[in-house]
Amino acid sequence: MINRPPVLPDGVSLRLFSSAGDRLFESAGKWLYPLFEVEDYLHAEDIPADDIFLNDRIAGRAAASLIVWMGFRRCFIETISSHALDVFNKAGVDCGYLTLVPKIDCRTEDLISGDMEISDVYRMLRTRAGRLQGIDLEISGLHAGYDGKTVLSGLDLRLEAGEQLVVTGDNGAGKSTLLKCLTGVVTPSAGEILLGGRPSKSSIPSPIGYVNQSINTADFPVLASEVVALGLMGQKLSAADRSYQIEIAMRRTGCYRLAGRNIHKLSGGEKQRVSLARCLAQKAGLILMDEPTSFLDQESKEDFLDLLNNIVRRTMPTIILVSHDHQWLRRLGWNTAELRGGRLCSSL
Repeated sequence: MINRPPVLPDGVSLRLFSSAGDRLFESAGKWLYPLFEVEDYLHAEDIPADDIFLNDRIAGRAAASLIVWMGFRRCFIETISSHALDVFNKAGVDCGYLTLVPKIDCRTEDLISGDMEISDVYRMLRTRAGRLQGIDLEISGLHAGYDGKTVLSGLDLRLEAGEQLVVTGDNGAGKSTLLKCLTGVVTPSAGEILLGGRPSKSSIPSPIGYVNQSINTADFPVLASEVVALGLMGQKLSAADRSYQIEIAMRRTGCYRLAGRNIHKLSGGEKQRVSLARCLAQKAGLILMDEPTSFLDQESKEDFLDLLNNIVRRTMPTIILVSHDHQWLRRLGWNTAELRGGRLCSSL
């Protein structure tokens, strides 16, 4: 059992302490927002939650699910519900408390059923908090091609915000054409593409990010941090905020140490990390990946696999990934569809 910390003072709803007892962070927010602020703090400082003690004023099943999802192993809750205590016990979290109540009176608690996975709860809570980075994508009746050849014939697709899809198919099946339609490089001859419920040509708050397969061999001196900064174009930021956003994006993809390196001197895996960091800085709601493992060795593929799973877990963008690397895709574990005859066929 955790030793009871001092009662949180008026106006403070949550505090974090280091293993040495030093206060690291506090919040005066309401609802679940302090816990989302904690998540931002942990990401920004690159601190693992399992080495930190969390002291929260009140926790129901929703708050407990967030705390478990972030990886905390020790906490003290002043007022806790029986449902929250069950979540902690199931996850092996050492939780002390002052007052135990049957239920927290909050509508959010009623939306969580006992059979929901922690990941499902997390997704639902991020959506309700307006913190789901991904956007809905809907494609209907898409026809497109090149050189007089039609390769997409009535293609339909719907992805919910934060959903990921792998697209496979033979050479010439239209995978690259699909991505080019989404980015606006190719204009469809028929059909509609909606991003966030609006036509793809409309100005939307969450743009499209793109991770290419190719390795540029040019030697023009461009720093990795400058590549990431391209994702901030159009955002009105002070110099300090700009530097901060670049750092956060690069830390989230594990490439901040490369900030001062020439992008053309980096390995394939390092370049992919920088490309993803650019997408995160851009706050891309839809990320398109074209054969991202083509130039990676086995070790780099493993690293990229972990990176993608971490990005999805923390940020939940909508992603379409095109690849032929079937062994790697099986390990990735995302839903898969095959482009065949100009349409997407489920291959789950």
